[in-house]
Amino acid sequence: MLKAIVLLILSASLWAAEEHATVSIQRFQKKLVVTINHDEGWHTYWKNPGDAGIASTFKFTQNTKPVDVKSYEWPTPKRYIEAGDILTIGYSGKKHFFFDDVPGAFDLQVGMLICKDICIPGEAKLKLGPNEEFMANRMAKPFPADELEKAFKDLPEEAKTPANLEYYLTRTKDQPNLTLHYSLKNFKSSKLPETLNLLTGFPQAPWGFKRETLYLKDGVIYGKTEIEWDGEYQDPVVPLPANGQFPKPYELKFLINAPDSAKVNVVTLKLQDFANATPALNDFYKNLPPYDGKGTGVIAGTTASQGNIFEYFLFAFLGGLILNLMPCVLPVISLKLFGLIKHKNLPKKKILGHNLSYTAGVLSTFMALGGVIAALKATGEEIGWGFQLQSPAFILVMMLILFILSLNLFGLFEFVTPGGSKLGSAEIKESVAGDFFSGILTTILSTPCSAPFLGTALTFAFTTSTLNIFLMFFFIGLGLAFPFLMTAFFPAALAIFPRPGAWMEKLKYFLGLSLVATVIWLYDVFVTLVDFDKISWRLNLLFAFWFFAFFFAQKISKSRVLQTIAFAFPLIMTVMAIQNLEMRPTTTDAVVKTDSQWKPWSEEKLNNEKGKLVFMDFTAEWCLTCKVNKRLVMETDGFNELAKKYDLVLLRADWTKRDDNITQFLKRYNVVGVPAYFVQKADGQIVHLGETISLSKIESNLN
Repeated sequence: MLKAIVLLILSASLWAAEEHATVSIQRFQKKLVVTINHDEGWHTYWKNPGDAGIASTFKFTQNTKPVDVKSYEWPTPKRYIEAGDILTIGYSGKKHFFFDDVPGAFDLQVGMLICKDICIPGEAKLKLGPNEEFMANRMAKPFPADELEKAFKDLPEEAKTPANLEYYLTRTKDQPNLTLHYSLKNFKSSKLPETLNLLTGFPQAPWGFKRETLYLKDGVIYGKTEIEWDGEYQDPVVPLPANGQFPKPYELKFLINAPDSAKVNVVTLKLQDFANATPALNDFYKNLPPYDGKGTGVIAGTTASQGNIFEYFLFAFLGGLILNLMPCVLPVISLKLFGLIKHKNLPKKKILGHNLSYTAGVLSTFMALGGVIAALKATGEEIGWGFQLQSPAFILVMMLILFILSLNLFGLFEFVTPGGSKLGSAEIKESVAGDFFSGILTTILSTPCSAPFLGTALTFAFTTSTLNIFLMFFFIGLGLAFPFLMTAFFPAALAIFPRPGAWMEKLKYFLGLSLVATVIWLYDVFVTLVDFDKISWRLNLLFAFWFFAFFFAQKISKSRVLQTIAFAFPLIMTVMAIQNLEMRPTTTDAVVKTDSQWKPWSEEKLNNEKGKLVFMDFTAEWCLTCKVNKRLVMETDGFNELAKKYDLVLLRADWTKRDDNITQFLKRYNVVGVPAYFVQKADGQIVHLGETISLSKIESNLN
């Protein structure tokens, strides 16, 4: 058994080295150049790997004895966000590592943790004779001198700490950890030179550097990095000094992604004391716009001034108002209009009661949604607009509710609907509960939709204080309910509708069909989310509910036992189906499978396409606005000609189910929902095109 385990480990190591990276060594100008040429999609790690990973190792030996070889600074690494929102620092592509030459023959052992979707420990063993110039672990050629000269020249160098960099340490009272605060004044460039932190700490005990957060305001970059103090694990233990003064200053090395020099260099910061953090310091950061370092300016977390908060409220109201025209909510809105027509001849007081009840349903649901978002934000979750439609259980329940309402409209049974009446009968029976439920349904179905003005308001809502979340959602709900509020206070507006009559019976069937169409849309979303084979036999749910309604409508039996069974059967099937839901492993390939010119989106693929023009489509199966834009723009001959003219790389990101990589990317560009469209120019600059696109808008941003 032990031998089998050893063989397995060795085979994994050899496989990683041989199959996923070419490792070579070459003599060059009295130096040794060790090159790791990663296969596409694979990467290894820098000295400080970030949230996860292990740094690569280089061990030289002669006659089995270790040789101390001077190492030059490692190449500049990059920052990656991996699955599960894990930040890592490392290398992909081709990277050259430089060492002083070793006279005579020697052996080199390169240890790597090489990762893609999985991480595999790798090891490459190379032997270079005294007269040999090049050796690799698989077929490869020596690298040209000019390439190696440039790589050596580009290595980070020791530099003086910039005069415009200020830094200090704080400690949260009674907590064992520290925070390094810093600012870089007179920031003139639009972006940082590399995809990397402003400051990246070298590993040095007992300092454990965590994530960096950057802010940009008035030409000053502000940054802070959380630090885990690992002194308690040292031997002997190194406690944090109670008086905030270290016995001896620490001199810590950092990579600085300096905009002034347009290059990453190495600086040493001297840290000798720390102060207790104050509430004022936390408030200071809350009022700073976060910065992504990519030249796109402010990212999620932007704080609006009091002067323009009212502008966001207006955007929220207008966005909610426009939602009334979006296809997501038209079926339920139509039901409400149907009820208004039937209420046309009621006293004004009763019309007011119906519409205020509907408004209360809308607003209370938005407030509940705001509470969920605030709670999830407090736990560190990243969510976006329409997040509930990423849950197959939620979609299944919505399908059943709408299907039951459609059966009611077809007259199969009497059920108080969101019109506030029993639509299966001619008699009007007022029900404020029905109107309230209508408001709930309208709100739920509106959340997958994006509309003009809504994107700006939602970004502010999702990235600001808890109070403002509720205020923004209140105004969105107010806009959504506004047409019905107007008829509540001005019933004369109902005069634009025709008088109730026989024509309403035909309209009722049409509305039933519109609800069935909505059910079909939800079903289409549902099957893209779940492993269909696991629950296919249980998806006779719709038939079971139809049978239940027919059983009662036709009064097939007066037996309470049979009636209970008829009612319990579909409910039990629903519970069983929900318990057996399993998410599909991926939906991205499904989104692009019918469009051969499109490739699944990932940040890694995006980075690999630098130097080319890239168009990105962020979409979801539950987003009807996305489908409309796709049909009107991206599935046209004009778009195909545009893509051919500019040799566009087309990437499509599927947000149908939860994907933290997509959420994080959208968040960096002030986007919290789909549709969203981006262009990456040849120089790497990314431009957000908004929620609506046209061929002229795309082309103008390509030039």
